[in-house]
Amino acid sequence: MNNNINNSLNNLSKNLNNNLNSNFNNLGNLGNLNNLNNSLSNLKNNLNNLNNNLANLSTNNNWGNSNWSNAYWGNSNQYWNNQNWNNQKSNNQI
Repeated sequence: MNNNINNSLNNLSKNLNNNLNSNFNNLGNLGNLNNLNNSLSNLKNNLNNLNNNLANLSTNNNWGNSNWSNAYWGNSNQYWNNQNWNNQKSNNQI
């Protein structure tokens, strides 16, 4: 009788120990999942920042191209203004 009680208590102790170990493992897995979630969140933020930086770069490049175009047309207009002035001067209009 005592032997059966001892065996039952030993089995109960082993089961409790296994359950505790399992719970600790589950807690560790939850911690790993939390770390993974944080890493994915950081990755998402980094990708959003990269996307914003690329959009800003594209916008700045468009303004750069626009400024180059304005400079080109400004030079072109200055050329024609000089030509008109020279033509008027040669025609004694000035």
